[in-house]
Amino acid sequence: MKVAELEGVLLDYWVARAEDLLHPHIDDGLCWVEKPACDGDPAGTLDTAFTPASDWAVGGPIIEREDYCLPRVNTNVGTLHHGGYAASTPAGFCFYGKTPLIAAMRAYVADKFGEEVPDEATTGTKPE
Repeated sequence: MKVAELEGVLLDYWVARAEDLLHPHIDDGLCWVEKPACDGDPAGTLDTAFTPASDWAVGGPIIEREDYCLPRVNTNVGTLHHGGYAASTPAGFCFYGKTPLIAAMRAYVADKFGEEVPDEATTGTKPE
């Protein structure tokens, strides 16, 4: 699957994979990751929704840490139309999105995995 086409829950899933979070999986239209319990007991882990492509509180720290520039763009290049935002990575990847979060999270996934990722996502159950 092309990273440039990732959006919504699949984009969230691949950002979770890039962040190396515990057991990312998709269920009920959301990406979930496992968080350890406050007391450190592995039996007390909790699933929490992970939404970096739509929530600034989650995606914003990634953008800040990675130091992405997110200019608003509206250009026509040949038959391509890019309206929205662009995000460039130090590795030279440039991705577009309707929102700055989508553009930046696509760039982040590409920076970690390349311009294509396997067409996979764990749905419903956590991987073992």
